[in-house]
Amino acid sequence: MNQNTALTQNQCCFPGETKLAVPKTMDQVMRSLGWMGCYQKVQFILLMIPVFDISFHALSFIFLGRIFDHKCAEIDISNSSFGGGQWMFKTSSDDMNSSLVVTYGKCSVTVTNQSDKLFSSKCVNGYEYSEPRDRSFVSEWDLVCEKGALPEVSQTFMAIGMMIGSGFMVTLADRYGRKPVYVFCHVMYFITAVATAFAPTYTSLLGFRLALGIFQQGTGITSAIMLVELLPTEKRAFPSQVGCMVWPSGLLLLGLICYLCQEMSWKNIELILSAFSCYSLLQLWLVEESLRWLDVHGKTQQTERLIKKAAKRNGVDATTVFRVYREDTEKLLSSPRVLTKFPVNGLENGEDIHQVASGEQNHEDRLHMDGIEHDKEKESTKQRNELSFSIFLKNKRILTRTAISCFMWFSDSMAYYGLLIISPSLTHDFYLGFALGVIVELPAGLALIFLINRIGRRRCLFLSHLIGGISLATAVLLSNIPAAAGLPGLQSIILTVSLLGKFGISLGFGTLFLYTPELFPTTIRSTGFGISSVAARIGGMIAPHSRTLQRHLPWLPGTIFAALALVIPVLVRWLPETHGQELPQTVSDMGVETRPAPPQRTPIVLGLSIKKREDTDLGTPT
Repeated sequence: MNQNTALTQNQCCFPGETKLAVPKTMDQVMRSLGWMGCYQKVQFILLMIPVFDISFHALSFIFLGRIFDHKCAEIDISNSSFGGGQWMFKTSSDDMNSSLVVTYGKCSVTVTNQSDKLFSSKCVNGYEYSEPRDRSFVSEWDLVCEKGALPEVSQTFMAIGMMIGSGFMVTLADRYGRKPVYVFCHVMYFITAVATAFAPTYTSLLGFRLALGIFQQGTGITSAIMLVELLPTEKRAFPSQVGCMVWPSGLLLLGLICYLCQEMSWKNIELILSAFSCYSLLQLWLVEESLRWLDVHGKTQQTERLIKKAAKRNGVDATTVFRVYREDTEKLLSSPRVLTKFPVNGLENGEDIHQVASGEQNHEDRLHMDGIEHDKEKESTKQRNELSFSIFLKNKRILTRTAISCFMWFSDSMAYYGLLIISPSLTHDFYLGFALGVIVELPAGLALIFLINRIGRRRCLFLSHLIGGISLATAVLLSNIPAAAGLPGLQSIILTVSLLGKFGISLGFGTLFLYTPELFPTTIRSTGFGISSVAARIGGMIAPHSRTLQRHLPWLPGTIFAALALVIPVLVRWLPETHGQELPQTVSDMGVETRPAPPQRTPIVLGLSIKKREDTDLGTPT
């Protein structure tokens, strides 16, 4: 048998055996395929397009739940009177009513008799709005005055759904594959969005928004991870760089659609926004599974089929790519110690081909095979432990990274969405204020593209949050200190520093989408990203109420956002710089064990040469 015979597609494991991950440098496979060939371009576009429809429904409530000017509906005082603190309607006219003056406020009706206030009550006859009632679900269901916090609750329910989805759906993606979870969630996202347009009551709307949040996270986070795993190490920043331009473009498109359709009912606008997700019905046949996920889960046959398919689309010699994919296995055989199970041409690691062929199995081989069985069991247990949630509590390094990541996601999510939600108040024009709040994200995206691979992830986080925190604090001071009232062009200055603060928060938030997946190994990457996203969703649950808070305490939202942003530059010093580093495949690749290492035993040489061993290799008993 030729010792250089390559592993064939069907010889990676014995039939019926449990497949264990083999440490390979998948980056080399990605490079040999061509980092942005036809295959990668198609997959990249398919996984990036959902950013548009995700952005639509994430912030559509700003327009669909817009609060119009309103007042209490008028009362026919000729057929009514008041007494005992209540309005009483009657059929006969009363001359006394002719001297009454009724004032209709936003939330109350006041009755005076010339100069004396006689009576005040809530809007007993409903409300009148400056726009037709069907233009917003707020006006359709009278979610104003004592129900004024309910419009924000709809967004909070979506954030709760996003929290559930980030903690549940992405865990399924780690266990059962990226593609099935991604496709299922995207299709359900489309179906739920359509159903939202037919919500008969506010309660049903809350249920649909909850479901939208769940499936949005299953779609968004899984696609983000698939994009990161699609490219080699030196190109990992590319999806985040493109996404930082696509996301604000989606928000601008959302604003444009709502502006052009402002004469339509909110339900019709929701249907139009939902139509952008209809392509999800075809993604089952268009999107491919992540090569990294297939490889780390030992699905060698599927991995090689996908490599062959990608090589064909890219016009690359598949044989060359397979040689790269398998070369680490040859290195495995020449390594003095390997703790992984990997059969070679039907034989276990280190088995002497010539001895087995001739039926010569001596005492050393039996010791050798016993060592392999022990290590196979140890490796299988390690992989199961890594897939357990407890790894985030047992491993101090992972626990630290997770805690800091959660704080950053919480802070940036609350500040980012809160600033977007209140951005229409930046100017007198509702749509212009929103557009300015979004347009500033475009230079933030350009800054991310320029900086992320030049100064690294940590410095980018440090600078962006420092700029954001200082700018927001300045805007709050200028808006609320009486001494600043006499400054020339004060409103323009406040607008400028507010947008600069939004710039910093957007830049930091965009960096997190790239940085967070790089902090965790492949075996727990989706789960780690999902846990961080849960923290972001908690921030997202609070963010919508910044609109209500601003109406009562205009200075408080900006103060909170600034304070949180200024804490992050202090915390990033405990995180590693991941720029230029290959993604770890397992927790062990991070150089950290979840428990103290057992006492060292005399090493058993598992990776032996293909050539016949000499007796002196292990030593024969005397």
